Amino acid sequence: MDSYLVYILAVWVIAIFRILPRRIGTWIIRFLGSCAYLLDSRHRHIADVNLRIAFPEFGKCERSRIARKSFQNTGMNLLEISKLSKLNNQNISSLAAYDPAQGIENYRAALAKGKGILYLTGHFSSWELLPTAHALHGYPLSFITRPLDNTPLEKYLLKIRESKGNHVINKKNSARPILKNLSSAGTVGILMDQNTSLQEGIFVDFFGVPAATTTSMALFALRTDAPVLPGYLTLMKNGRYAIKFLSPVEVVRTGDMNRDLEVNTRRFNELIENIIRQQPESWLWGHRRWKYQPPGNPPDLYALSEEELERFLKEVRASSRQKEVG
Repeated sequence: MDSYLVYILAVWVIAIFRILPRRIGTWIIRFLGSCAYLLDSRHRHIADVNLRIAFPEFGKCERSRIARKSFQNTGMNLLEISKLSKLNNQNISSLAAYDPAQGIENYRAALAKGKGILYLTGHFSSWELLPTAHALHGYPLSFITRPLDNTPLEKYLLKIRESKGNHVINKKNSARPILKNLSSAGTVGILMDQNTSLQEGIFVDFFGVPAATTTSMALFALRTDAPVLPGYLTLMKNGRYAIKFLSPVEVVRTGDMNRDLEVNTRRFNELIENIIRQQPESWLWGHRRWKYQPPGNPPDLYALSEEELERFLKEVRASSRQKEVG
């Protein structure tokens, strides 16, 4: 389909969801998410493989339930994008408020260091809403995105994302603006839960299996001394969201830059893993997180049969246990 036609369709869909009552829009999104789960066999398979890797103890029914919820959750980002124009600093608390135990105090603790903040986050819950909600509570930020190939649609979404005071940094050639932002005690959000190219990342374990992971978060933290603040949204039973910030993370420094990048990137992966374990339905399971594998491992985990994947996972975990004992 022509990119401009896709743009027009997307604008119309967003406009329709903007005028729909939230309850009706939510029902439609969940219905469409369930349909997508049933019809999109490719991403359903990817989600199932990912869940087999992350939660080997889960049976087929539980994996299917989580994957279907994940499809629905991904769709909810469309609804939240469509509603952003209606949000302001007077009504944001009725939709997204800071968690009383893990919320604004952790943010303030990180801010008090005077080094800026690196927000560590991922594709949890309504990841499109999180920066807007934080900005409307009085704390605008910059965050990194990879531009869409559809230029008109990218410009349209950019305008929406920056409408409440945030600033979007293009992932390509982002190092300089990030360093400049942090040098003036600014704040920058980085989603680091997806597969990355081998030129931009390293292999570190994620749920016990090597995953190509960006080292950018560790690199910027080491260069600037900015604290790393894990943040994400949790969907509550009443349809509202809790904004959560964990305690700020101080980076490990051994004096060996390569070692420091590996150690800290592994720690950040562990933080993301823990969040996923707490709310697995909220994560983007349809992404090929383990797309690349180091030499010696099967080159494509998503092409393995169930028996081959199970055998590989047993070998990987047995090797990991041996290393821990050693």
